Amino acid sequence: MDRIVNMVINRLIRQVVNRGVDAGIDRVSRRGQGQSREDAMTPEQEEQVQRNQKTARQAMRLGRRASRFTRF
Repeated sequence: MDRIVNMVINRLIRQVVNRGVDAGIDRVSRRGQGQSREDAMTPEQEEQVQRNQKTARQAMRLGRRASRFTRF
């Protein structure tokens, strides 16, 4: 009996968590509705974002390159 209750509770919890994750993703992914982030930024902020994106890409490339040397 305990296993059946546990299975039902786990299933309900999984459904609730999935709904929460889906709702969060939907909310974050809404673009083009209202004022977008890019429109709200000043030109200086846009330049900073571009620089941050560039450094993030470079870091990813370096990480991939370094991982080649650490493989056995």
